[in-house]
Amino acid sequence: MAQSKLKQYPGTVVSTPAAPKTAGVDFIPPPPPRIAKPQQPIAPKKGLKYPEKDLTFFRENIERAKIDTIDELRMLRERLEDLTNSENNDESAVYSMHMAEQGSEAVEKEKTYAQIQRAQDYLRKLEEAIGRIDDKSYGICRMCGILISKERLLAVPITTLSASYKIQQRCPEDGVDRIVAKKTSGNS
Repeated sequence: MAQSKLKQYPGTVVSTPAAPKTAGVDFIPPPPPRIAKPQQPIAPKKGLKYPEKDLTFFRENIERAKIDTIDELRMLRERLEDLTNSENNDESAVYSMHMAEQGSEAVEKEKTYAQIQRAQDYLRKLEEAIGRIDDKSYGICRMCGILISKERLLAVPITTLSASYKIQQRCPEDGVDRIVAKKTSGNS
């Protein structure tokens, strides 16, 4: 294949393959691969919603999750305060902490900050879920417009996607949210 020079610096030659030629015609690269358009959300059927009894049950589940998350946040903040206080106490000591210990404490603080951020985000999403319960849109897949299975809502109370869409990236043809195991070759 022919080589063409790109740039030449004193003592260095950088080269790349030239585009192939066929019978005097310049090579035309193939078009880029087509990327499937993402599916657009489907509006739910009119009147599709969970009954009030179920929404009350889901609200109680979310309220319990909020209490647990607030407790976790409190513990994480206390841990961060302890790490910060121990760092301040060590700075005033006659012998400072070894560099490896300082690095470990810095890593622990960063991990704690990240956990606090995740817990705060989760708490915000729980609040949004309560808002969806209030406007009666809780439990409806934002992509398929179908009811998300109760099991999924209990396991992931902040979800806005059906398990079918989350796993297969498409809405179920029959409009029922369920998890179907993929068949593997060789198994009967």
